[in-house]
Amino acid sequence: MKFDLVTVGVVCADVMVKPVDTFPNKGTLSLVPQLEIYLGGLAGVTAVVFSKLGGKSAFIGQLGEDRFGDFILQALTSSGVNVDGVKRTREHSSSATVVLINSQGERTFLHHVGTNASVSDEDLDFNVITSSRMLHWGGSSITPKLDGEPIGRIFEKARSLGVKTSIDTCYDGKGIWLPHIEPALRHTNIIFSSLEEARHYTGRQEPEDIADFYMSYGVEIAVIKMGEYGVLVKSKDERIQLPAYPVPVVDTTGAGDASCGGFLFAYLSGYPLLECAKIANAVGALTVQVMGGANGVQSLEHVLTFIKSMEKKNE
Repeated sequence: MKFDLVTVGVVCADVMVKPVDTFPNKGTLSLVPQLEIYLGGLAGVTAVVFSKLGGKSAFIGQLGEDRFGDFILQALTSSGVNVDGVKRTREHSSSATVVLINSQGERTFLHHVGTNASVSDEDLDFNVITSSRMLHWGGSSITPKLDGEPIGRIFEKARSLGVKTSIDTCYDGKGIWLPHIEPALRHTNIIFSSLEEARHYTGRQEPEDIADFYMSYGVEIAVIKMGEYGVLVKSKDERIQLPAYPVPVVDTTGAGDASCGGFLFAYLSGYPLLECAKIANAVGALTVQVMGGANGVQSLEHVLTFIKSMEKKNE
């Protein structure tokens, strides 16, 4: 089977509880009006959104033989994501996060890394990778057996086989930052990086300086995700900066991961860079209006209709 995109990296089950403004005393019980479970993780959400837009995507990696693993597989496959390259293990449990959201939308996380910490380059099926047009790694700094030299080797091999590559960076709680991605950068076509994370990875403060830093390694396109301030996309020939769409925010979990799926779909579909940026921006805006990182997008038509409606408002 041929794929447009294969993702590797972080996938998890997000158990979301809202609103949580105070914690109950030890040994007591509090009632909450909303408790739901969704697919989460940089690699998982990107693959799902890409598929919802009409692309052929796959996820490869490792999951535990547990109920969270069953849920994650069902969530991926029900959205059209191929999981033939997923290995199940009894040695480690699947990754999951409890997301506590207060009345103002601020989130507090309780995260179990699980199989995201155990997956290594030996778990990656290169038959799937070489059947794809692009390999996307989502989760630098929280996939320890892929970070650094391993992902560098994986990306170098993928590029040598004609597969394009992309990275979506993640926050590094250990403070290592750049060494986790540097070996892969010279083999990377596109990098996505949230502004605050990117400042740590690059040592630069301004979005354009950050983009230039990444491009100095040979990265072709740098996408700097700036949250409420929109997105900056830069290549050798173009610089595009778009403001965020003004929408009501319900939950920002996974919005950046979803926007990567939107950008990569547009890019691999041959859209001009400006349209890639618009679609990524719109996907992020749709995502923050609902609970769950992969739930805001229904189809490409849904996204394009949203863009047209917002542009019409600004006429």
